[in-house]
Amino acid sequence: MTRFVLALIRLVALAFSFMLSTLAAAAFVTFTLFLGAETEWLRNDPGVAFGSVGFTFAVWLEISHVLFAPFLVYVVIAEPARLSGLVTNTLIGGGFAAIYMVMTPYVFDLPYSQQDVWTAALAAGFIGGFAHWMLAGNRAGHWLGPTKVPTQREDTL
Repeated sequence: MTRFVLALIRLVALAFSFMLSTLAAAAFVTFTLFLGAETEWLRNDPGVAFGSVGFTFAVWLEISHVLFAPFLVYVVIAEPARLSGLVTNTLIGGGFAAIYMVMTPYVFDLPYSQQDVWTAALAAGFIGGFAHWMLAGNRAGHWLGPTKVPTQREDTL
């Protein structure tokens, strides 16, 4: 029963982590592509602030929609394998960004060069992977209990 409760708590933590890490990636995309990395627009024009919030949520929904199934596959692999490293989670986030860019080719209709969009997407993926590691990825597999270390048996004569 305790293992079941721990698994439910872990599922909630992973869902929360997915939600916030994709939101962090979407906010980064908004900052780099929509605002052009300048915050002066937000202070000078309230319409830009409203538009940037709307753009962030639209990008967040799109990222979440496309990457939910790959994230589930990753969780099924990462939890039993206890993949809790920072570099692993960050690189997986970059891999998810590459998956997103391949699965959504219409994103190149933006007024940016293809290289700029790919760079922003990969950086957003790395940020999302780092956010996931901070929220839940660093505890992957801990709910399963300690790892079993093989004991050596001494044969007595």
